[in-house]
Amino acid sequence: MKQGWILDAIADYTHNTIFLWIKDETGATTRLQDTYQPSIYVYSTSDNLKNLIHHYQGYKGIDTFTYEKKKLWLGTPEKKVLKITLTRYQLVRELSQDINEYGGFSQYELFNSDVNIPLMYMIEKGLSPLTKGKLAHRFILQENPQAIDYEKPKIREVILNAETRGVKQNPAWDNILKKVWINDLLIMGSEEDILRETLHEIHRINPDVIYTDGGDSFLFPYLYHRAHINDIPAFYFGREKDMVSQRKERSYFSYGRTIYRPPSCMINGRIHIDRASSFLYNATGLPGLIELSRLSRIPLQQLSRLTPGTVITAIQMDYALRENVLIKWKKNVPESFKDAGTLFHADRGGMIYDPQVGFHEKVIEIDFTSLYPSIMVLHNISPETLLCTCCTGGKHRVPFIGYHVCEKNRGFLPRVVQPLIERRIEYKNRIKKETKTELINEYTARKKALKWILVTCFGYTGYRNACFGRIECHEAITAYGREILVKTAEIAQDNNYRVLHGIVDSLWLQGSGNPGDVCKKIQEVIHIPIEVEGIYRWIVFLPRRGQTTGALNRYYGCLENGDIKLRGIEMRQGNVPPLVKAMQGEMLTVLSQAKDIQELRKLVPRTIAIAKRYIEKIREGTCRKKDLVFTSRVSRPVGTYRHHTNNVACLLQLQDDGIMIKPGQYVQYIITDATAKKYQSKVTAWKESWKNRENEYRYDKETYIKCLLRGGESLLLPFGYTQKKLQDSIESMRQAKLPV
Repeated sequence: MKQGWILDAIADYTHNTIFLWIKDETGATTRLQDTYQPSIYVYSTSDNLKNLIHHYQGYKGIDTFTYEKKKLWLGTPEKKVLKITLTRYQLVRELSQDINEYGGFSQYELFNSDVNIPLMYMIEKGLSPLTKGKLAHRFILQENPQAIDYEKPKIREVILNAETRGVKQNPAWDNILKKVWINDLLIMGSEEDILRETLHEIHRINPDVIYTDGGDSFLFPYLYHRAHINDIPAFYFGREKDMVSQRKERSYFSYGRTIYRPPSCMINGRIHIDRASSFLYNATGLPGLIELSRLSRIPLQQLSRLTPGTVITAIQMDYALRENVLIKWKKNVPESFKDAGTLFHADRGGMIYDPQVGFHEKVIEIDFTSLYPSIMVLHNISPETLLCTCCTGGKHRVPFIGYHVCEKNRGFLPRVVQPLIERRIEYKNRIKKETKTELINEYTARKKALKWILVTCFGYTGYRNACFGRIECHEAITAYGREILVKTAEIAQDNNYRVLHGIVDSLWLQGSGNPGDVCKKIQEVIHIPIEVEGIYRWIVFLPRRGQTTGALNRYYGCLENGDIKLRGIEMRQGNVPPLVKAMQGEMLTVLSQAKDIQELRKLVPRTIAIAKRYIEKIREGTCRKKDLVFTSRVSRPVGTYRHHTNNVACLLQLQDDGIMIKPGQYVQYIITDATAKKYQSKVTAWKESWKNRENEYRYDKETYIKCLLRGGESLLLPFGYTQKKLQDSIESMRQAKLPV
């Protein structure tokens, strides 16, 4: 009997079946078909349920009506519910919506109605992607998905890229295919020849993973379209015909930003990962995706297109369903009543110690290990344990706000989160002990993946649409966090450390004691792991723009090993031209040579000389045009903007070419005349393939000089160099070198 791994799981909505793609130890890939019937659950009075059965008796796509005992919410007793088993996958949402409209929202409660079918299949069958098992007429799991030491299949990977040519500045479907790259292999010729040769090479190499940059939003749909134009039948990149599970594009607002989610182009029998839109892949790489796929049971190809919040929700669903708890379709857990005083103390978020602006020597940065998730575990914070009915007179109270916490039952969220925290700590310990670079990189990727879902787990406690969210949990966790940071600062001060800055779960302390000793004393009091995140030779906390008070997350500092750590400055910002980032990088390289503040001051003139050199490149026109490109996120449709910004000018130019940019997508441009009123003159929309056509670009030199001066000011303002003073210093240096 062969052994193998589930490479992908796909729900076929046409034939209402599940296809599993299995990769065995020999490297061969097999497709298994498995029957699966999803179910939805309905809770109401006995008479209402009988009426429901009568109403839908004989309804096409419904297989059976049965009664079962299930928990409707965390920590509640089991109740009798109606289970409706379906034969058509499409009917899960259709029937749920129909029942909701038939009975009214208050008459019927629906459960398991919005759960992804491949995920539900994996949970109910006890399977997990990329987890080893036996391959026979069905797949039998042999390995625990929670295992830390696990064997992975040998995965063949290729990178697919293409270049088009046409009259339009950006990729468009009516552009002609010019080139295709498969890894380092360049394919050229007529468009038909390129398409046929590309398909031949993909099937010859037989990869398991195909990486693209924009494959979802453009490349795959474009290639399929060009194949249709050239009358090439059976053109597909999967191991079987056609793409599957196409998700529609959409834009949405989240955490103060407009996010664009491209359509999903997943292929059959292989894994397509669009690096341009996959946050999780870019944050953790393939090892991180595999780690999360095993833990969440979400198939890898689908997981690469999801957010950390969706992943932690899947893990929670897995726990809940195995504990006989149903997943509410439209969760309606109201916020508890609060008087004005409670609301004032509860709605405060994390604790902040304003940074001491300027430069400081001998500084340590201490960091709590997964602070908020650890608080959830340590203090038993969960929707069903907070303000429970059984411990109203208990002594376990949330600081500042006084919520009581259950002292009898272990909470659901702590049970979910604790294994993830312990798993992350284990990876951190292994990284410290490991000597093999390959394993260090592997453990680092897994650790990062766990960090993202742990961070999101806390955030989702305050998200009203989260399956297991409750705002009081969010308030309680941040209250404990404030208390912990205050206690930590007090202990540090008692041990002759000065608090320079503190933000939520990190503190910067100045002193000459043993960092390990103070961390040990803090940990004995707060009972949460704490570690030294960095020891700085010196660190510079920067002020807010145009103010003297410190910015909460803008600083740069030199660690003991000479590495520079920075936050908030232009080098870390996505909307800043590469030229400014390169200048700051050179300036910081010079500053990193300083051992103390005195040496730091002496190096400032050298950094000003670097800024001067970059400004001269702008004036002389010798900089590369691609280094002048601004990259900016679009927040709304082009017709809704009131002001004639650079973004709008670029959007209008693209619109003239028939290219409509959706909210949440990015535009790139070079500023050609910042003062121009006509959008055609204000900017030039950028296309990477035009980077060698230097003569087609001009740029606004004064605007880019201002950008460089602003970037210089970010680093040198604590030394007294505003943009004006920096410009004066550069001009005096120029004058000193002018010929007599």
